Amino acid sequence: MIITTIGNIIEMLLRRQDSVTSEDVKMLLKRANIQVSDSEFIKALMTLEIYKKIHVKKIKREGKEVFQITKRR
Repeated sequence: MIITTIGNIIEMLLRRQDSVTSEDVKMLLKRANIQVSDSEFIKALMTLEIYKKIHVKKIKREGKEVFQITKRR
C-alpha cells in the first residue's frame, strides 16, 4: 500500500517536472495525512528503483542527505 501511494505521488510530481526530491514527496505525504517512517520511505524508493520505475540519487543539501528522484528512461 505504501509503495503504491509513494509511487503515485512521485509519478504525479514527475509529470510536472524532470526531477523531484524526497522532501517534496514527504511534504505531499504529510499534507495527505499519511504517516510513513524514514525506513519505509527508503524501502519504497528502493523497490520502485528495482522495478525500474524511477532513478534515485543521494545528494547533500544544507548538510542533510536528500534523495533526487528522476523518471527512468
